[in-house]
Amino acid sequence: MTDLWRSDRVVRLAPIAAVACSALLPLVQVGLAFSYVGNDVGTGLWSLAATALYLPPHLRHIWYVARARRPPLAGWSLAGMTAVIVGATPLAGNSWPRAYTALGVSFLLVLPAPWSYLGYVAVVAAAAPVAHALGLSWAAAPWLTFSVLAGSAALLLLVWPAAALTRLRTAREVLAQRAVMQERRRIDDDLRHGLGSALESIAARGDRAASKVANGDPAAAAEELTGLAEESRRTLAEARRRVRGYRRPSLRTELETAADLLTAAGVATRLDLPRGGIPDTLAPQARGALRATVTRLLRAGPAGTCTITATVADGQVRLHVRAGDTTETIEVGA
Repeated sequence: MTDLWRSDRVVRLAPIAAVACSALLPLVQVGLAFSYVGNDVGTGLWSLAATALYLPPHLRHIWYVARARRPPLAGWSLAGMTAVIVGATPLAGNSWPRAYTALGVSFLLVLPAPWSYLGYVAVVAAAAPVAHALGLSWAAAPWLTFSVLAGSAALLLLVWPAAALTRLRTAREVLAQRAVMQERRRIDDDLRHGLGSALESIAARGDRAASKVANGDPAAAAEELTGLAEESRRTLAEARRRVRGYRRPSLRTELETAADLLTAAGVATRLDLPRGGIPDTLAPQARGALRATVTRLLRAGPAGTCTITATVADGQVRLHVRAGDTTETIEVGA
C-alpha cells in the first residue's frame, strides 16, 4: 500500500513539476533581456510583456499534455502564442529567440505529426539567423541554437514521462475494473449453472410435496419432504463450498489481468493455457509470487515479449513466466 501511495503521488506531482520548470526558463529569459549585451531597459520591458502574454497558454499546454489530455482549443492558443513570440522578436532584444524554446515545445505537444516535427525544426533552425539579424554575433549564434535545443529537450523529458505515468495509472485502473467485472461474471455464471438448477429442483420438490398433502397422500408427501430435506442439505453444503472458493481469486482472471497490465506497459504478453483447463482458484502464496514477478518485469522496463505458460504435471499446476532470456516457475498446486 505504501508503494502504491508513493506511485500515485509521483503521478500527481509530475505535471506540477513540468509546469514549474516550464515557467522557470522564460523567467531566466526575461532577466537576460535586461542584462544581455546590446539590450536595454526597453527590450527588457518588451520581453517581460511578451512573456506575460505567451507564458499562460504555453503552461496550459504543458499542464494538459503532462496529464495525458489534449488542451481544449489548443490550435487557437498555439496560434496566439506564435503571434506573440514572433511579433515581439524585433522589439525584445537579440536574446529573445531563446523564447523559441517554448514555441517549439508547444508545436510538438499540440500539433499532430508530421506538422509538429516540421514546426519544431523550423523554429530551431530560425533561432540563430534571427538572433544574428537582431545584432548577435555569428560566434554566439550557435550557442543560442544549442540553448533552444537543450531547453526544449529538458522540458519534453519532463512532460512526456509524466504523460506516460498518467496513462499507465489509467490503464491500471481500467484493468482493475475489468478484473472485477470478469470475476463478477464468473461468479454469476457459476451460481446460475450450479446452484440455480439445484434451487429449481428444490422448488419443484416442494411444490410436489404440497400437492400430495393437498390430495390427502401423507405418505408420499413425507417421502418428498425427506428427499427435499436431503437435497437442501446437499445444496447448502455446495453453496458453502462455493462461497469459500469465491474468497480466493480466479487463476484465469489473475493471469489475464497480469497479461493486460504487462501489455499496457509495453511488454507484449501471451498466455499459453492447457486445453484441459486450469484450477478455478489461486492460493495466496502463488498469487503473491505472480504479482511479485509482474512487478519486477514492470520495474525492469520493456522486455520485448513475455509468455506465461500454465502446465499440469502429476496433478500439480505450474506457471512458467518467460521474459527475454529468463524463466521463472511458480507452483500453483493441484
